[in-house]
Amino acid sequence: RWREPALDHSQHFENSNLNDYWGPKISVQNVIDSKKKKVLKELNFTPNGEAFITEKRKISGHFSEKLELMDFPFDHQYLNLIITSELPATDLEFQEDKDELSTINVSCFVDVQEWSLCDYVSSVPYTESKVFSQKRNVNTKFPGISVGCCAVRRAGFFVWNVIVIMTLICVTSFATFAVSRKNTENRLGLSITLMLTAVTFRLTTNANLPKISYHTRLDKFILANMFFNWLVTAWHAVITRFDDDLQATIDIWAFLVFLIGYGLFLVVFVSLVLITYVLRNNELQSKLKIYEEKAEKLLGGHWKDSRSKEQVGITNRRRAGLSYATPGTASAVYPMDT
Repeated sequence: RWREPALDHSQHFENSNLNDYWGPKISVQNVIDSKKKKVLKELNFTPNGEAFITEKRKISGHFSEKLELMDFPFDHQYLNLIITSELPATDLEFQEDKDELSTINVSCFVDVQEWSLCDYVSSVPYTESKVFSQKRNVNTKFPGISVGCCAVRRAGFFVWNVIVIMTLICVTSFATFAVSRKNTENRLGLSITLMLTAVTFRLTTNANLPKISYHTRLDKFILANMFFNWLVTAWHAVITRFDDDLQATIDIWAFLVFLIGYGLFLVVFVSLVLITYVLRNNELQSKLKIYEEKAEKLLGGHWKDSRSKEQVGITNRRRAGLSYATPGTASAVYPMDT
């Protein structure tokens, strides 16, 4: 929505002629393919007769988003629409409309088993330089705005099916110390079997892990457990090089060092996950609070209660296996001022 002083007090103006006036020339930068796209322009007036042109777009398609998976599977992802313009920042600035509420239809979200969609919409204006712009001036700044929501991954599947199983495989390596030191081949056989089990499990779980060039938190956990199994296997081979009189004492100390070291590793890993969860939750709650304050200001204090009842109804229908999505309903509405 933007001001058009030339149309002030022109209540009888035909909307079909709005294309002859100034426009922001906006585009959605991260759209991959658009199956349906419709652009509508409307002329609105304030009580004082000031004219505003409102442009509405209905877009149905696929959009790209760069995922940050360093904390996988305890990550959260921002799902944004990147809206830009070919006009320079000196001529255009994007701002969120203070008189309208950006909304998202959470009932249309189908990946509820893997993700939890936060019920708020945030916007961040920015400027950037476009190398391949129409004016071919790399020093020119162009306006943009990132509007979207946040989805939090449900990590239960990976916790119970990967982390817990890998921990049990690694903890089992302590049982090899129960075998007599004189039966080195038995110790090594058990340790190598556990290593091969961990490698096989790793290869099996790769199908459910993201294929990226850097290590996620889950990758680091699995590799650390496999390295620990290798240390135990190497120790059973190295202990044979010591004298028989020292083997008993050294073996006990090695067992204690491995036990304490692995225990500290688990404590550090769990602590980092909890700290990440608390920081992320505080960030999301602060954004949700700002969104709710704006919603109550625009829609009244009953908004939160009606929204809560709607969410309860969606949850009940979802548990009952009933349809909770409305076909043809737009998933999000993002009003803004230009």
